[in-house]
Amino acid sequence: MKKQWLITCVLVMGVLVFAACGKKQESAAGEGDQTGAVQETEAEATEEVKEEVEDAALAGTDLLAGAENAGDAASDAIAMQADILADYTGEIDLNGSWQDEVSQRASMDIEQAGTGTCHILIHWAGSAKEAAIWEISGIYDETSGMLSYEDGHYSVHTWDDEDQETVSGEKLTKGTLMKEGDKLRWQDSEISEDAVFVKISE
Repeated sequence: MKKQWLITCVLVMGVLVFAACGKKQESAAGEGDQTGAVQETEAEATEEVKEEVEDAALAGTDLLAGAENAGDAASDAIAMQADILADYTGEIDLNGSWQDEVSQRASMDIEQAGTGTCHILIHWAGSAKEAAIWEISGIYDETSGMLSYEDGHYSVHTWDDEDQETVSGEKLTKGTLMKEGDKLRWQDSEISEDAVFVKISE
């Protein structure tokens, strides 16, 4: 009887030891799976961060290229604006004889005094025996590229068969001479269309 009890105790202890070993193995396996999962998660996170850094670098490169292109475009625009301003403003030698490049029937003589005042005589031939004449005075403004006046003296001159001159239609006019490169555009209240003069002699 005592021997059977001892055998029973040994068997029970064996079962307990076997169960304990099984649990230990399961625990070790679980810890291994958990460690692997952590390592896999860390690897995935590292890869995501790497991709984000690469994307940010590419975006930065694109922004830099865009800024450089914008800078080049701005420089080109500034240069173009400077060229345009140079054509329509600034210094120009007004002294000399000018001719209307379209009709070639109008001539203009300009003499600039030391004070800066320009004395201008414009002769516009209507026919062999008729011409309109303007006598204008004004100061050229380099900033605007214009010479404006409000008291131009206008008159019409005609000649008869004996070359006797008659002056009529006298009035005051207003207008502007505007720099266009090396040319002058003229507007006056007595003409319906602009005239563009080119210099033919000093």
